[in-house]
Amino acid sequence: MGELNYRKRGLKWEYRFEGATIDGKRKQISKGGFRTKNECMVAGTKALAEYNNSGFAFTPSEISFSDYLDFWMSQYCKVNLKNTTCDNYERKIRLQIKPALGAYKLKALTPAALQSFINTKFNEGYSRNTLSVLKGLLTGCLGYAVEPLGYIQTNPAHSVKLPSMRAKAKIPTRGKTKAIITEAQMAAILARFPEGHSCHIPLLLAYRCGLRLGEAFALSWDDVDLDARTIDINKQVQMQNKYWTFSDPKYDSFRTIKIDPIMLRALSAAKKRAEENKTVYRECSMQLFVNDKKQLNTDGEGLPVNMVCCREDGSYAQPRIMMHCGRVIHYELGIPDYDYHSLRHTHATMLLEKGANIKAVQQRLGHKNIDITLQIYTHVTNQMEDAAVKILELIP
Repeated sequence: MGELNYRKRGLKWEYRFEGATIDGKRKQISKGGFRTKNECMVAGTKALAEYNNSGFAFTPSEISFSDYLDFWMSQYCKVNLKNTTCDNYERKIRLQIKPALGAYKLKALTPAALQSFINTKFNEGYSRNTLSVLKGLLTGCLGYAVEPLGYIQTNPAHSVKLPSMRAKAKIPTRGKTKAIITEAQMAAILARFPEGHSCHIPLLLAYRCGLRLGEAFALSWDDVDLDARTIDINKQVQMQNKYWTFSDPKYDSFRTIKIDPIMLRALSAAKKRAEENKTVYRECSMQLFVNDKKQLNTDGEGLPVNMVCCREDGSYAQPRIMMHCGRVIHYELGIPDYDYHSLRHTHATMLLEKGANIKAVQQRLGHKNIDITLQIYTHVTNQMEDAAVKILELIP
């Protein structure tokens, strides 16, 4: 157990004790602002007891939770999980978990400390989805410390509960309301980004097909069957190690969807333009390749690939172009609630409003489970009920 020290700083008292080492450096735990030495001693004794978690009847590893998380990422996550999953975990660990819990010894993490962390994030306005991800991450990494490592005896995250659905956070939840883009707004958007513009096809793929951003920009012409009027959604694209890289679709939502006549005409025209541009640009036309790491490149490494989202010279139209597109839609067209995902949400809403089968909508959008589709369906149903009541109000 570390030695507890006290000192007076100005008119206030501060306690201090040594914590677990992080990156080979000793970590000092301290807190000041106490009016009296006795008040400081009481708080310091309680903090040190909680930190050391002396209730354990055995002596586990002295590793800090921060160092353990690094070990777990390198020895488990990067061996067993996709790169995109590892990137998401590393970001949440760096921004959320380490600042709050990293200085603890691994053995000192208690259900109470983890529950306090989740409750604090809830009161800071984080959504239930984010809280669920954080809890799942803690449960997974600490489970690995139990088995197979044996660093701790039990998993303290198993006892952690998410706040009740009826609980109200001190700061409103950060979850963004999903906007519906009206037909008039979409007409204005497509007029601003007309046929031939590099943003035109991506906008249509979200609005008329419900594709996610990474799915739309991962499409190659091999995935599009204009005769059968289908699109095969078999990958997404994300930035990894400075390369746009293909990976499996989110939630492994492999699917083939039918396209409507408007989307068919737009894709047919885009393919024709791409073929004509190759003739015009000739040796200046850029050919894209995908290597065995599934990275897009122009170095001739791997197999040639013809992307649906490309510029006139054949270069890749990256997903980042939609950031500029979004700014134009927000400020020039005056549609502040727009984001790319709102087009996908609008697509699902339009289908459900017109009576499409809910399972068919789930499959078309690649939702992980039907509950996500049901949330949209419930919203649509409520709107229909409100409209029905307004009709009844007109009946004498």
